[in-house]
Amino acid sequence: MAIASSHPLAATLRRGRARTYRGWHLGVALGTTTEPGWVPVARLLDDARLLDDALAAVGHEVGSPRRDVQASLLLESYTWQLVLPLAGALVAESRMPNPGPRGTALRLADDGLPCGIRLLHGRFVALPEDPASDHPDADAVADRSLLDLCLRSALIAHFEPFVQTLNAASGRSRRALWRTVADRTATALLYAGLASDRSAAAHAAAERILAREPPLQQPPRYTEIGGRPVHLRHGCCLWWRTAAATTCLTCPLRVSREDRALLCVERAERTAPEAVRPSTGDVDEYVARAAGSAVAPASGG
Repeated sequence: MAIASSHPLAATLRRGRARTYRGWHLGVALGTTTEPGWVPVARLLDDARLLDDALAAVGHEVGSPRRDVQASLLLESYTWQLVLPLAGALVAESRMPNPGPRGTALRLADDGLPCGIRLLHGRFVALPEDPASDHPDADAVADRSLLDLCLRSALIAHFEPFVQTLNAASGRSRRALWRTVADRTATALLYAGLASDRSAAAHAAAERILAREPPLQQPPRYTEIGGRPVHLRHGCCLWWRTAAATTCLTCPLRVSREDRALLCVERAERTAPEAVRPSTGDVDEYVARAAGSAVAPASGG
């Protein structure tokens, strides 16, 4: 379905491309396309051979034959690419794109890696005072708290089939996969706030979206390490099991074995000088390559 450039969501996502932080922008392609290489996410989940090829390509890229590692990093990449523009529109313009579980497409590179996403239709949620709230593709909600919770509902509906499929294909636990979704959502909201100069609104949204009941019951933990704002992850992405053989800057494995659930800011800060340096042991570097980003961020936040 072709979507006019004057569509309010198209305009929001176009403006999102001008909002950047650490090389990432807040826009995304909108509408269907005849360009080769695009696969509806629903098809990826329904086609076992296609999913197997995608997982194998991730494994080849990062140097790991383990299916749990491949599933974790595929979900890292896809979650980041999807949630960043959704969070960007929500934080910057109080509009929440609502593509639904079958409303996105994933572009696979020649080697099978995900290299981009697009939203297939223009459904969005807005506040009553939004001048586009009466648009045929808009659903209006009463206040900002409800708008933030719409993103939570959309994420759960979208990722439930993804988590279920990756769990069956890899053996990676559902709980671990949901922690990945929560961690990347927290970081996407952090970046969206910094890119649009609305960090307070982004942090409030993260609390509403992630500090509730399962499966997204992973409250955001924002701090600074080496002068850089980061989210301290709840879950490990398994990057240390790739050829990089090192943990990310904010990996929960950097804490003591006595309390894996509580990340230690002091320990992270002590390791920051070495960890902040760009290296191949960096999950965001992988995500940047997988997303086709022109600038690879220096460390996983």
